Amino acid sequence: MVIECIGLPGSGKTYLMAHLEEEIRKNGVRCVNASDRSMNRVSWKAARKLLHAGIFLERNARRLQARMEKALRAESQAHSQYGIYKDERYTLESAAVFRLVYRRMMRSDTVYLFDEGLVHAVVKFCADFALQEETFLKLMEAAESGISGKRLVVYNAIAQDSCFASLRKRNRHICDFDELPDDALRGILREYARLNTAYENSHKVVTVRREEEIDDKTGRIMVALNKRGLLR
Repeated sequence: MVIECIGLPGSGKTYLMAHLEEEIRKNGVRCVNASDRSMNRVSWKAARKLLHAGIFLERNARRLQARMEKALRAESQAHSQYGIYKDERYTLESAAVFRLVYRRMMRSDTVYLFDEGLVHAVVKFCADFALQEETFLKLMEAAESGISGKRLVVYNAIAQDSCFASLRKRNRHICDFDELPDDALRGILREYARLNTAYENSHKVVTVRREEEIDDKTGRIMVALNKRGLLR
């Protein structure tokens, strides 16, 4: 199965997924933190690059690209507002990669954790392009079509002001957001929050808050997993 986390940059998604991994393993379930592997293992990074390079040789991936491009064309003036992306190609490829691997992972008894998965990839792009919620949800509908099995999306919510302060306290470059001037950073955080809330309102997600104790958050997620029968 797949568990992916969404939330504003710097909201603690990686920290939450690391603790959730420990909790799941305590319950005797095999768990793989896929995001951690992608950051720390050269072989994992190479595999992702190969998937990106060859993904549109796959027929279903080409269909996904066409559906997402059609949704994007509804906003003829769509372009990068904050300089994170220059065009939509990387997002379309990322969505296709995630859908390809999700289709296999969601049928597995192993739990795969993503602190930045399919939903986050589309949210990040749509936030940068300041796309309408309707367009974002159409893109998500296309990206999530054709995948079935066990999957849970966790929304790690945080107040925008708290997130802004957290990002500004960092003394190293972790992502493109660290290079944005204050006004632009506040702007893209508003877009992130708007789109995450739109997804939360239209899908069944487990919402936790950054300020909650980590054990309380992981405990609530475990309860949700068991109630939905996702760990069986």
